[in-house]
Amino acid sequence: MRYNSKVQRSISLFIMLSVYLMTVIAAKNYSFDNVLNSPFQKVLAHVSTEYGNITIQAGWDQEPPLVDEINDIVVGVTKESDLGNGSAIPVRNALANMNIMAKYGGVTKSLDFVPSQDQEGWYQAKILPTRIGSYSLALNGTIQNQPINDEVQIEDVESTQKISFPAANSGSSSSNDVTNTNLLNGQISNILNQITNDINNIRDDIGTLAESNSNIQEGIRDVKDIADRSYMLAITAIGVGAAGILIAAAALVRTR
Repeated sequence: MRYNSKVQRSISLFIMLSVYLMTVIAAKNYSFDNVLNSPFQKVLAHVSTEYGNITIQAGWDQEPPLVDEINDIVVGVTKESDLGNGSAIPVRNALANMNIMAKYGGVTKSLDFVPSQDQEGWYQAKILPTRIGSYSLALNGTIQNQPINDEVQIEDVESTQKISFPAANSGSSSSNDVTNTNLLNGQISNILNQITNDINNIRDDIGTLAESNSNIQEGIRDVKDIADRSYMLAITAIGVGAAGILIAAAALVRTR
């Protein structure tokens, strides 16, 4: 009897241990499957907002988002299950009646979302952020008769310097700087040569004008000299004529 009692106790302990191990394994598998199959497994820094029984999560596909790097804005949409167990059901074709625009300051851009190939209930739109700073999404429309009119903030776009290596001003960029400097020096040299040629041409023109002016002044002096000589000759001629008249008059008087 004592032997049978020990055997039964051992069997009971074995059964309890087996049930415990099976329960733990099942729980881990259930949790692992939920993580793998969850439509929001890539949440990261995404923003989650509820509108009635609709939940929208939005953010960047590649995080952190970097300026001048192609990226996707992603939106995930789920609906609360009718079973009331707190589970979420991905919504297909959720954005059919939605207008979603990216907003930076006072500037907006309409986004064209397409369904994700990886996760049901997720939608993505390509975008190239060209400014560092805060971005948001303006949501307008309805999802399964649930009105939505809101603006949600998404993660800030950052500079590429956060992950750049090596620094942009070192290594190969130094040779680029030297090349650019040489090109700039060449352009400046060409401009200076052109200016020098223009100055020389202007100087030659000034010399030509000065020579022409000198010739004109010399001509004026010649004309003046001629005029002076002509005047003296005229005065002399008048004097000689007057003298002749006086001599003739005197001769007439003597004759009488």
